[in-house]
Amino acid sequence: MSRVIELSDEQYLTVERVAANRGQTPAALIGDLIEDLGAHASDPRYFETEGWFRHLGATEKQIAEAKRVVAERRRTVDADP
Repeated sequence: MSRVIELSDEQYLTVERVAANRGQTPAALIGDLIEDLGAHASDPRYFETEGWFRHLGATEKQIAEAKRVVAERRRTVDADP
């Protein structure tokens, strides 16, 4: 079963813009938001680092780059005598 949610033109433009910034379709963005809401329904104040980045609007590409930078810095620190 499906449902229809009516949005104003301005609301839909916001959904389109955010989805495009994340490299997603509007439907995928809304699906991800709903999944995140369900995953954090018991206590939405606490996030894992990646979840927090997503909450702040980071793209998957940005999150992957942040992970790469952290891993590189760890290798550099571990290599120092």
